Amino acid sequence: MRLLRLRGHTLHSIESMTHPFAPLSEDEYDELDRFLLYQVDTEEVMTLDMVDGFMHALAVGPTTVQPRRWLPQIWGTKEMMPPMESIEQLNHILGLVMRHFNSIISGLEEVPRVVSPGWSTMTYEGDKREYDDAESWAYGFVEGMKLCWNDWQPLLSTPQGQAWFRPIGLLGEDDFSVDQDELTKTPAMRAELALQIPQAVLDMHAHWLPLRRAVYEREVAKSMQPKVGRNETCPCGSAKKFKKCCGAANDLH
Repeated sequence: MRLLRLRGHTLHSIESMTHPFAPLSEDEYDELDRFLLYQVDTEEVMTLDMVDGFMHALAVGPTTVQPRRWLPQIWGTKEMMPPMESIEQLNHILGLVMRHFNSIISGLEEVPRVVSPGWSTMTYEGDKREYDDAESWAYGFVEGMKLCWNDWQPLLSTPQGQAWFRPIGLLGEDDFSVDQDELTKTPAMRAELALQIPQAVLDMHAHWLPLRRAVYEREVAKSMQPKVGRNETCPCGSAKKFKKCCGAANDLH
């Protein structure tokens, strides 16, 4: 039997949900879960634990992927949002999705960094224990990686990167390795792999963070560069007008 309660997340009360980076409340989780299950009419729509894994990959990976690219993946459509009953519902659901994504990023910016992957637990007939079930979460993480798969390869080609990805690949890919079935055949074995995921995600985030910061700083620097008018003095120091100096097609300074 699958339990809908998500592992890992700290659920807050509705009254505290005014901050755009605040985690979803338990009621809001349930609402988003029901919306995905019953109100999106596509076979490819993600479940809530898939969405959580998908967003963690986007948050820790090497490339910033804009929402216009990843939102359609959640719904299994070509549109940013699925059909809604009203603009109010659209804005509300979009707000829940983006706030959940923002809360993942917020946790990664804390000191020390916090990652709380959310997946369900499973109980089996004749067994009173609960087992972490991270297979859908891991599948979602891999789907997030696929949006910039080539950018992930420098890490995945190293022994360290392969070790970090291993529990996610074993649970989330169909043909990860020849011994995959043997390593994931029991609930206890799959639950043990799930316990390795939070630290692996933190390690991958730490690996890519310098690159993400460098890209961000380059973009900021680029946006801060002054634009010179064609009739203004050329910034190279020649005292000529820009259009007759560095702005001329045949002149470089």
